[in-house]
Amino acid sequence: MSSLSRELVFLILQFLDEEKFKDAVHKLEQESGFYFNMRHFDEMVGNGEWDEVEKYLSGFTKVDDNRYSMKIFFEIRKQKYLEALDRNDRSKAVEILVKDLKVFSAFNEELFKEITQLLTLDNFRDNEQLSKYGDTKSARGIMLLELKKLIEANPLFRDKLTFPSLKNARLRTLINQSLNWQHQLCKSPKPNPDIKTLFVDHSCGPSQPNGARARPLLLIHSWELFQSRGFFKLWVLMVTCSSAKRLAGWMTNPSQVSHPSASAGPIGFTTPNNAAAAMLKRPRTPTNNSTVDYQTADSEHMLKRSRPFGVSDEVNNMPINILPGGYSGQSHAKFLLIR
Repeated sequence: MSSLSRELVFLILQFLDEEKFKDAVHKLEQESGFYFNMRHFDEMVGNGEWDEVEKYLSGFTKVDDNRYSMKIFFEIRKQKYLEALDRNDRSKAVEILVKDLKVFSAFNEELFKEITQLLTLDNFRDNEQLSKYGDTKSARGIMLLELKKLIEANPLFRDKLTFPSLKNARLRTLINQSLNWQHQLCKSPKPNPDIKTLFVDHSCGPSQPNGARARPLLLIHSWELFQSRGFFKLWVLMVTCSSAKRLAGWMTNPSQVSHPSASAGPIGFTTPNNAAAAMLKRPRTPTNNSTVDYQTADSEHMLKRSRPFGVSDEVNNMPINILPGGYSGQSHAKFLLIR
C-alpha cells in the first residue's frame, strides 16, 4: 500500500474516533495493521476479553512469527488457563489446554507437561512457581506489564505504536477544501451554494453546452493570503491557453494595443478629458532648450495606459486579481463547511 493510502487510513481512523465509532475504529486498526492501540489492548486484557485480545493481535502478528510473538500468545493463553482453574472450571481448563496451549508443546514439551499437571492440584498455587499468584486483577496487571515489554521489543510492532500528529478534524478540513475548489470552478458560482451530497462533484447550475468548461478563477481575499497558502503555482497552471496567447501577443507587440481597448477594460481605468485627448492627438513641438523626444514619451504614455488593470511592469510580479471585466468583487470567495 502506498504512503498516501496509508495516511488516508489514519485520517479515517481519526474521523471515526472523533465521531465516536469505537468498534469501527478498532476494527480498522486490526484489519489495516497500521496502528496498534495500546490503550484499547489494556482495556481488553484488564476485562479478560481473551478472544477479542487474540483477534486484535492477529491483525499484527501470528503465534509463530517470532519468539516475541510466541511469548505474547503463550502468556495470554496461560493466564486464561489459570483463571479457569481458579474458578474450579475444570472442563474449560481442559478445553484451553488442548485447544490453545497444545501448540506450544512442539517448542517446549517439558513446559507443556508442567502446565498439564496443574489439573491434578486442588489449588494451582501449590506449584512452587505459582505460589505468589495473587487474585485475578493483580495477576492480569502483572501480565500486562510483561506483554507491553514484549510488544515494544517485537520488530513487527515497530512504528505501529504511535499515532501520527494530526490537527483536529483533518479529513473534514480536506473535504471542505475540495468543495471550495469545486465551487471556484463553477461558471457562475453562487454566493451561498447548497451542497447536498459528496458523492458527485459540486456544480452551480446546469453544465455548459458542448462540454465546455468555465474558466477557473482563484478567489482569494488578498495577495498576502495568496502567498501564504502557496497558491501561486496553482494560479499559474489555471491560466487558460487563450489568455496566455493574448498576454504573449501584448508582450511582443505592445504598440499595437489601441487606446480605446484600454478605456473599455475592467474597473480602474479613467477616460481622459477632452483637453488631454486633444493633446494626445496634436503633434507636440519641442522647445529650444529641450532634448526630450516627445513622440517617444507619448508612445510610452499610451503603452502604460493601455495595459490591463493590475498588470505591473514585470510580468513575473503580476498580481492575482487579473479577472474578467464582469467580475464584481469577491462576494463569492466564501468557504464551504460541512456541518
